[in-house]
Amino acid sequence: MNFERFIELVTQSLGRNRRHFLLSGVGVVIGIATLFFFTSLGEGVRTTVLEDVFVIDQLEVVDPAAGAGLRGGGLFGGGGLNDRTVQRVEQVPGVDGVYPKMKLTFPSRASGGEALVGSDMGIEFIADGIPPEIVADDAQDNLEFRDHEAPRSCVDDGECPDGHTCNGGECAPITCSPAQQPSDSPCQGASYCHGERRQCALPIPLLISPYLLEVYNGSVHTALADSDGIGGNLPRLSEELLIGFEFDIIFGESFMGRTGGVDSRRERARLVGFSDRAMQLGATMPLEYVIRLNEAFSGEESAEYYHSLLVDAERNEDVALVAQHIEDELGLELSDRHQQAERAGLLILLLTLLFNLIALIILAVSAINITHTFTMMVMERRREIGLMRALGATKRQIQALVIGEATVVGFFAGLTGIAVGIGAGILVDTAFDNYVGEFPFKPNTLFSWSPWMFGLAIATAIFFCLLGAFLPARRAGGVDPAEALRGR
Repeated sequence: MNFERFIELVTQSLGRNRRHFLLSGVGVVIGIATLFFFTSLGEGVRTTVLEDVFVIDQLEVVDPAAGAGLRGGGLFGGGGLNDRTVQRVEQVPGVDGVYPKMKLTFPSRASGGEALVGSDMGIEFIADGIPPEIVADDAQDNLEFRDHEAPRSCVDDGECPDGHTCNGGECAPITCSPAQQPSDSPCQGASYCHGERRQCALPIPLLISPYLLEVYNGSVHTALADSDGIGGNLPRLSEELLIGFEFDIIFGESFMGRTGGVDSRRERARLVGFSDRAMQLGATMPLEYVIRLNEAFSGEESAEYYHSLLVDAERNEDVALVAQHIEDELGLELSDRHQQAERAGLLILLLTLLFNLIALIILAVSAINITHTFTMMVMERRREIGLMRALGATKRQIQALVIGEATVVGFFAGLTGIAVGIGAGILVDTAFDNYVGEFPFKPNTLFSWSPWMFGLAIATAIFFCLLGAFLPARRAGGVDPAEALRGR
């Protein structure tokens, strides 16, 4: 029997018994739809929770001495997280890079916002600093995320930033007067005239976390939307609206207190982008700014130790081993967010497996139904099978015919199940979007449909159909042609 003849026989059999095949495939459709629905739902929720909220592939080592009041003694002989700690963590197998973070250790406040809400507002300013090289791709503004106060060598003015000129091989700020009109000021582009230094200066570049924007839009803006006063005028913000936004920072002075013995300092800051590595409830600036500011306002000791370390693994598969080594071998602690991410990931995995188990049970029951259906059809077609055997068809060819029919049923049942699963997902997404209010990190969709899910669904449908047709195929291959033609 050639392949073309085999396909013709399978097609004829499916056409003559389509009612039986449709009924046997209903259970497979339901099972595959359930499997596809919950697998894509689990993957979608996992993506939102572990990549947007917790950032599971990013480890943060915190200072155990600071939490226990032990700063200054004990850890590696020096106390706290310092450059020696960074070197120790860099030597952990599987670590690709270690990047220190340092928080501002003195009171500060921010003032501005007229361009957004119509009048200036004042809030406490909380910030930390990170090395610019790890977030270089996150800056979306024409002002680079770097230390603009660091010396910069040059050959001519074209190599210097806005508001600077090349003088003696180094970029030097241009002298200016705050009384000058912006159009007459030598401080052009991103630079501005610093009121105290009377020189052109570049704003301090800042990054903020997408989490902070989500909290504002999902909670703060929603809560104040109908209130009287300035709160009711707060707009819904977006990344595009905030990029390039400038405001003033008063270092050394806040609404809660001020730094004693040191005069406050006013600087301009500019939001240049959003980053998952940025401080979640605050702002992040280049590390060099924070070190200098802490030294100036809090003393040299506060600028000596880091508050945490960001650790990048060489591969995502190495994250768990790196975390275990850091905790067990080095005696350091990971941030609570990593533990929360692990628990959230485990919970999502268990729920997905539970619902997928239900889907597999449905498919197993469907396989039993397929066994019954194919057994009945083999009994009804005994004379037909006997005739084919009498004309030269072998046992394997008869078995292959039944297996081919089951494969086709499984393939189309799988496609139908996928379509039903996607349709159910679209309905759930529509209801979620229309009836569930805004909240932080509300996803655009609850589902994530990857190519491997489609292949898995089709393969699973075919497998259970073949499983159900296995015994009937053996029985069909064992039909004796003489007995079948005699009607026995």
